[in-house]
Amino acid sequence: MESIKRKLLIKKKKLLTHLLNHINSLDEMKVSVDGDKKNTLFLKIQNSFDNAMAQKRKIDDFILNLNGLSGRKFRSMLNNLIEIHTAPKYLEIGSWHGSTACSACYKNTVDITCIDNWSQSFIEEKDPMFEFNKNIKNALNKSSNLNLINDDFREVNYNKIGKHNIYLYDGPHHFEDHFDGIKLVQPALENEYILIVDDWNWKQVRSGTLSAIEHLNLKIISQLEIKTTCDDSSALITGENSDWHQGCCFFVIKK
Repeated sequence: MESIKRKLLIKKKKLLTHLLNHINSLDEMKVSVDGDKKNTLFLKIQNSFDNAMAQKRKIDDFILNLNGLSGRKFRSMLNNLIEIHTAPKYLEIGSWHGSTACSACYKNTVDITCIDNWSQSFIEEKDPMFEFNKNIKNALNKSSNLNLINDDFREVNYNKIGKHNIYLYDGPHHFEDHFDGIKLVQPALENEYILIVDDWNWKQVRSGTLSAIEHLNLKIISQLEIKTTCDDSSALITGENSDWHQGCCFFVIKK
């Protein structure tokens, strides 16, 4: 009911309504699927996506409203994916305030490794590492294990942090960052795993990721690609106010 009241108030402001309609007309969502659609891991990806789109979720308003560079349906999908994955071991690079880490572990049992040096503060008045620690304490349950690595992702010894079967890269977003984000991390990943790459709208993100996959002779078994723009630009509606932020791609990768 609260959202209905807000919408009615906004509708009375004609200029604001016109602006919102104009913004909505500039960005268009695109979803595409490629590869083996019957692969066991891909079926989990597809199921998680379908449930997120149908708003079948167990994350609450605390998770949905967390300040962070991820969309609301992405958070639902990630939480769904961790829930249905067998013995999930989740690795992420780029945690910031914890919107994705909290989504992954909320009411799930998971071994989770987060790598960040919290050098980027997009909100000046907030300490990002303090915000992460505060938020993750509210989301992590007693049956899960958290390994927190406060370091530049290029300085981590990936031979010593165990094997993971789900990997989200959301670190820096230059071409070389994504290339290294795939290349360096392989020792910490199982022979077949789910790779998630955020900010898929951007050309350098896609190029860096796909170049590393080709360079390492990794095989893309399946993929689900979500873009929130179709011209390599940035979406205007982002973060917790969006569904999918700057797009994302879910891969099933085999070494």
